Order: sequence, then structure tokens, then C-alpha cells
Amino acid sequence: MKMILAGVAVALSACAVVTPTSVAPAPAPTAALTQTPTPALPLTSTPTITKTSPATATPTPIPSAQSAPWRVETVIEGVNRPWSLNFAPDGRLFFTSRNTGVISAVDVARGGVTAFSGLPRVRVGGEAGLLGMALDPDFARTGWLYACYSYSAAGLPLNRLSRFSLRDRALIDETILIDAMPGAMFHNGCRVVIGPDGLLYATMGEASQRDLAQNPASLGGKTFRINTNGSIPPGNPFGNSPIWTLGHRNPQGLAFHPVTGALWSTEHGPEKRDELNILRPGMNYGWPACEGTAPVCGRIANYVPAVRQYEDNATIAISDLVFYTGNAFPAWRNQLFFVSLKTGRLYRLALDGERVAEQEILIDNTYGRLRDMTVGPDGFIYFSTDAEDGKILRLRPR
Repeated sequence: MKMILAGVAVALSACAVVTPTSVAPAPAPTAALTQTPTPALPLTSTPTITKTSPATATPTPIPSAQSAPWRVETVIEGVNRPWSLNFAPDGRLFFTSRNTGVISAVDVARGGVTAFSGLPRVRVGGEAGLLGMALDPDFARTGWLYACYSYSAAGLPLNRLSRFSLRDRALIDETILIDAMPGAMFHNGCRVVIGPDGLLYATMGEASQRDLAQNPASLGGKTFRINTNGSIPPGNPFGNSPIWTLGHRNPQGLAFHPVTGALWSTEHGPEKRDELNILRPGMNYGWPACEGTAPVCGRIANYVPAVRQYEDNATIAISDLVFYTGNAFPAWRNQLFFVSLKTGRLYRLALDGERVAEQEILIDNTYGRLRDMTVGPDGFIYFSTDAEDGKILRLRPR
């Protein structure tokens, strides 16, 4: 990995009951490493801005892209498939590398990258690997870190959500929170976030087995709500089950609205049916019987259509989303941002309640596939590219 100085700008990407189990940490793979920042070479590229009317999800270019009030900087490069980005209270940016199975942290203020040892062996291939991650709300004291990763058992591909304790440069004391989620080469979508209620929310794709999404006894194609120790909190819609919603194909993003508290999600649909959803407890999002914004769904009970579906002559492969809560772009406060893989876009959405009132594409395939997003303590928007030689970039005021 190569660290780029942060100040150098480039104008440019009824269900199964799950019992938490403690397991011994796997032997440490490679010793942690620290690298010295290297100055970036300036690149020349023009930001792209496109807008849409509220009635359509197909963007129309506008001519004043060169006057965009923001710029893009490279924070770090040479990261193998950076999948999840999370800021710690001390300002370090933690990130997962899907294909190496390593969690690292970059000091965006002073430079330097630290990789942490101690994770179990991760099953890698296709869309499997080290996936979503979240830091405990009291991370500075507890050192707790939540991570979702793919693994194999008895020849079966599976996924697991665990809690680890970070001590110095090692992840120790794994506690398994949700185990044996179905896995496959594709559709292992596992995003992890902490809700405003202090509980842990996570997603899981249907592992390319469509019928699992509607099977209440399967953990595939679901979203979950659990306590941070893996127990089931009161108020879950299916009794003593971690399942919060069902009927999902391959969820990619989770974010809580900072004002309303509503849980929004992005989801990979089939061709031309990528979805933006609002997740409500106990509700069914239709897959595989229905997709996108279809208003009704046959005999599916408690069905909820997508808020919006994305069809740009082909799948955009929608990925993670965030709500902007920083101060660097005050006009964007509480607006929704998401990125896409296939089209390499960064979208900004202004909302009117639960309706998209305005949509703008800030980046349009300048950096290739885009995977994850987060808002830094500096108010800048950080996002990652999905490549074997991936980058973490940030959007900041010009």
C-alpha cells in the first residue's frame, strides 16, 4: 500500500436462533506493517456533475462541471479491494481488504498505514472475502470491532459476523455473533452498521439461491438486528430471531437518516432493477417474486416496494450509501450519497421526506468501480475504488 499526503490535491472513486460463541483467535498471519507517506503526482481530470428530475433516475449532463465547488484527493493507493471504511475516534480510518482478509488503519492526518493481525482465515473468491465492518460506539474504551467475513466449513461456503477486540496491533478474542450464513461465489453482501439505538444491524445476500430470501428459516437474503454480544434484543419482529427484514437479493449498503432515524439500504437487483429501500421491521422486500418499485407483489405479505429503482440501460450495481453529517459542505447536510460499481458513479440525493426530490451525479466513472463511503471527522466524503490496486479517495471543498 502506498500512502498519499492528505494535503496534495488531484482534480480527478420463524427463524434460526443464533447463539454467540467465543472461539480462540487464529494464529497471527503477518506482522503489522507501517509505511511512510509518499507524495502524489498531480493528475488532470475534470469533475462531472449530472442532474435528474425527481421523476426519473436517468441523469442528464449539465455543462458547468469544471466549476464544481469540490475536488478529489487520493488518500491511499495499492489496497486490494477496499470494502468497508470506518473512522475511529482518534481520526484513523479503518478499512477492510476483501481479497487479503486484512483490516488496516491509515492515519489521514500524519500518514502511515498499520495492518492488524489475528483475523481467522478468510474464504476468498468472486464476491466472497473480508466484507463489512463497524467500530463499537465506545471503541476508544472497548476496542471492539465487528467484521463480516466468508469462510468454509465441511466443504460448504459460509459467512460469519463476529466481534473482535483490538489490542495494540492484533485482533483477539473473537466472539461469533451470527454464524453459518449461506455463502457462494456471488451475493455475499454483508454490510454492518451500528444504529442510533446502539444495536448492531447487518445484511446478507441470498448466496445466489433465490428462494432463501423468502425462507424464514434461512439467514440468506435478510437484514438483522442484534445486541453487540449477539443476543436478540426485545422488539425484533420474529421473536427470538435476529431477522429484521426479508426478501432481499444482495444488500450492499445501510445507513440511518440522522434526523428521522429511518434505516435506508441499497441493494443489487437483477438487470436494471438496483434498489434504494427504506427498511421497516418485519417487512418483506419481495425478492425473488418482485423487484424494484413494483407497487404490489402477488401473495407476498407485508411487501414494501423500493423507494427508487435504477435503470440506466443496464445495471449500475449500486453499492454503499451514507448520509452527510459533516460541516465541510453545509448545503449537503442530511442528504444521501451512494456509489456504484458498474458505472463508477457517486450520487447525491436531496430528499423530501421519503421521496427523492433531487439527484446529482458528482463523479461519473472517473476512477472506475466505487465500493464504499463514509464521512470523516473533517467533514470530507471518503470513498473507495473496487480494484486489486484499489484506492481510498476523498471529496473536499475546492
